[in-house]
Amino acid sequence: MNIFDELLHRLGSKTRIRSLFKDVGMDEMERVISRMNEVMEEKNQEKEAEDLKRKEKLESVEEIKKVMEAKGLSMSDLNLLQEAGREGKRKRNVSKHNFEYQTSTGDTVRWYGSTTGRLPKNFQDYLDRTGKKRIQCVVVDEE
Repeated sequence: MNIFDELLHRLGSKTRIRSLFKDVGMDEMERVISRMNEVMEEKNQEKEAEDLKRKEKLESVEEIKKVMEAKGLSMSDLNLLQEAGREGKRKRNVSKHNFEYQTSTGDTVRWYGSTTGRLPKNFQDYLDRTGKKRIQCVVVDEE
């Protein structure tokens, strides 16, 4: 049990409170109660501030609803705008080609892929060995 749970357990019953404070003088007890009251007041102020924020948000939502009604808009219209924004995004244009390279054993291999991204290990070894660039290995098929 952590200290917070233990504290709640001790303060949850008059009998346990009495036993907890049996050796404590009145001055000490009044000071503890005063501090507890101050903490409770701080908690109340925090709660009131949160309630005020929530109320202001609700008022703002109501104002927005009224403006939307006046303009003839609904939530579904806003969703349409978001969907239209997604359609307008450009997709990456990756060009793919046939590449030709030789393995370390001398075999000629054709590979279909893009000019960016990971390569087959044999192709990367070939580029490292020859010092060529990937684009130099593109095969132009004449038909």
